[in-house]
Order: sequence, then C-alpha cells, then structure tokens
Amino acid sequence: IIRPGGLTMEPPRGAAALELNQGDTKSGRISRADVAALCVEAVKYPKFTSCTTFECYDADTGAPLASVGLSNIMKAKTEEKAFVSGRECRGETWEGIFSHLERD
Repeated sequence: IIRPGGLTMEPPRGAAALELNQGDTKSGRISRADVAALCVEAVKYPKFTSCTTFECYDADTGAPLASVGLSNIMKAKTEEKAFVSGRECRGETWEGIFSHLERD
C-alpha cells in the first residue's frame, strides 16, 4: 500500500530525492509524476514491496503529521534531520530505497 503525501504538479525528482517511511508518523509533498514512477517501480521489486505499507514524499519536505498541513500550504522545506521517526528509507535507486522497507 503506497500512501503519498500532498500531491504537486512539480516535475519528477526521482528516487534519490524521495523518502519512504512506515508507521504513519511523517509526511510531506511529492509530485504526481514521482508517485506514478514509484508505483511502476514497486511492482518490479516484489521482494521488497509486497506486503508493505509506506508513506512517500520528497525528503526535503518530510515533517511530523501534526505539522504537515501548514507546511504543505506554505510549500516549506524542512531541515534534513528536523524530525526522525527511525523508519525512514532512502536510496540512490529504486531498489535501494525499497530495500529498507519492513513487511507489515
């Protein structure tokens, strides 16, 4: 199950700019094009993505859920380590970003 953050019309940024998270503690903004690419790529890596639920957003927009609405309206960026849930997944490639996911 893929749970995107606030959707934008921005150009895609690719896997290296994204962050996945599990546990519904953090969100942010993500382009529609990146969500589409993420969905296609997730199908290619069932070893890592089947039976998983994760949030996805641009890493530089990730914030605690309580503050996401306002930061999305203001199109704010966050400091890289402003809030760490401990379940963030990042990587330079799709395989790399998916390889850190934990099954539900």
